[in-house]
Amino acid sequence: MRSKLALICAILICLSVPFLFIWDVLVLQITLPGQDTVVYQETAVPGTLLCMRYIHSVEKTPVQGWFALDPQGGFRAVRTRTTGTGTGLPNVVDADNVRMQGKWMVVDEGNTYVPQIPFYYLPLNQLRISVDGQEVDLSTVPPGSRLLITCKQTSLAKALFPGKHGSTPHGR
Repeated sequence: MRSKLALICAILICLSVPFLFIWDVLVLQITLPGQDTVVYQETAVPGTLLCMRYIHSVEKTPVQGWFALDPQGGFRAVRTRTTGTGTGLPNVVDADNVRMQGKWMVVDEGNTYVPQIPFYYLPLNQLRISVDGQEVDLSTVPPGSRLLITCKQTSLAKALFPGKHGSTPHGR
């Protein structure tokens, strides 16, 4: 009986291995480009929300940006909240896409496609990133680093066995 069960398991494994290379999944990744360092990596489903909260370095105003993971990879800008306008902040927008929520100006970004999100990590920005409500640990990121946030379709095999990138990914 055990040999039949082992044979069935072996057959099932052999039949499922090709799916590891055929089945595509979305992988959300935060890296330090040029250093081959993966700060965060998780598989995700389309529509998952990534939120970036930070202090704008020039205007020193809080900013919150929400991005949905696009099914084909990349992101869709959903909305931006800020308490001010100016350089690098929403300042010329269609009035139909803006509403006020107390002190916050909320801009409907219209699901504009964004292929990737670069961000300079500086202590004065107080950057916090959350994915589906879970905060990403950025404690190992050196100040002054350039972060690159990507979302790509890749095979399940590559997502499960990403290979060596020079560091260990820090996920949830």
